[in-house]
Amino acid sequence: MAITQARQGSYRNSFPSEEELPTAVGAAPEFGVAHFDLQDVTSGGICYSTNGGFRRFQSGGDLMNLIWVTNLDMVPKQLPSLRSNKFLQTKLTTLAEDLGVELTGFKQVNGVDKGGMVDVARVLNHTRDLVVAAYPWKAPDREWNKPRLSECIAELLPSVERSVPQIEVALRGAYQSWSSPQMQQKMVYDRGSRMIYFRRNRVQHALDIMRTPLPTSGWYKQPFLDIDNLLDPGQPTLVEVAIEWRHADADTVSLIAFGADASNTTIRRWVSQIELTWLLKYARISVLSAYQANAAAPLPVQLQLPNVIAGDPIYQLSIPHGLVAEAHWAGLARPLYNRMKRHSDFTTTAVWYRAMDRAISFQMALAAKELGGNVTGYGSGGVQVRMENLSVQQLLEVADAVGASHPCLASEIVGRERGDS
Repeated sequence: MAITQARQGSYRNSFPSEEELPTAVGAAPEFGVAHFDLQDVTSGGICYSTNGGFRRFQSGGDLMNLIWVTNLDMVPKQLPSLRSNKFLQTKLTTLAEDLGVELTGFKQVNGVDKGGMVDVARVLNHTRDLVVAAYPWKAPDREWNKPRLSECIAELLPSVERSVPQIEVALRGAYQSWSSPQMQQKMVYDRGSRMIYFRRNRVQHALDIMRTPLPTSGWYKQPFLDIDNLLDPGQPTLVEVAIEWRHADADTVSLIAFGADASNTTIRRWVSQIELTWLLKYARISVLSAYQANAAAPLPVQLQLPNVIAGDPIYQLSIPHGLVAEAHWAGLARPLYNRMKRHSDFTTTAVWYRAMDRAISFQMALAAKELGGNVTGYGSGGVQVRMENLSVQQLLEVADAVGASHPCLASEIVGRERGDS
């Protein structure tokens, strides 16, 4: 994928001053990698940190002081030093694959670690250093205490969007993150198959998402429900719809996965203007009601990706920069838990960014399907697909066709450093 010029605002024009940076870095906890043998917090395993090296632990309770990113799907709140494998949005095993290594705990061959933990820990701590340098930390020991990096970053960003009770139900109904196609046609693979996750470049995807104009003010009930009145991007809309799938075959309808979000069991009736625009290609849509905003504008400068993360196109080659960029936009696109109401609130930013992500990811899924893949899910600038066993060259051609990046540079460098053939 081509590297394009990044044009984003910033909290800082450069790295923090020499006086600021040592204090910020010194107060931020070190990251370590913990690999549980049985993927259970009560089991033992191997952990590694840059300063502490390798050691064996008996249970999750032995892991203290650092932030330990683990291979566990869930971690108990009683162990505040542990983070699940979803802490970075990207699982540790996937991160290891990006680096061309396997995350298999402590595994030495001829005195060289082949378990991948050293490489993954190096990326984690580089990611930490970037986050420390990019954002205005006040109490790093407390502000790092979130289940996901995206939530840590979101806590540091200024709050510029107020809730709009009038459209609360519409926003909740229009939000969809991960899309899970159902009832896909069963396929027979003569040469066997493999599950592959094709993903766009993380920095580029974040920049594309965050260029999306956002509703700014003045929501009102739109009395004129002709669809043509609801598609002007200068006046964003939230639309209540009834959908008839007349222009798409059953497989494509399944792929669209309207409302098929594993984290949400609500039946969707609302769509944002972004989703409405591309759904019209596949369905007959009747408008039941609609809200319209007076104007749209870019994301405020103080919420844009910092220059430290996206100020130079070369940063798109860096996995740590990509992880931070992904966490940044995901933090803006997350629901906000309302303790008073005991449920999550949805912002227009969250709905619009997820809608744009879904639109981009759907095009990737559609391309993968047309190339013979069986799509099992898509979102966050990627598509998960089962495909026939193909050669590396054929897989790279598929990756290019769906608009995905492949971390061949990182894999080549790491492999050479480790002495892999």
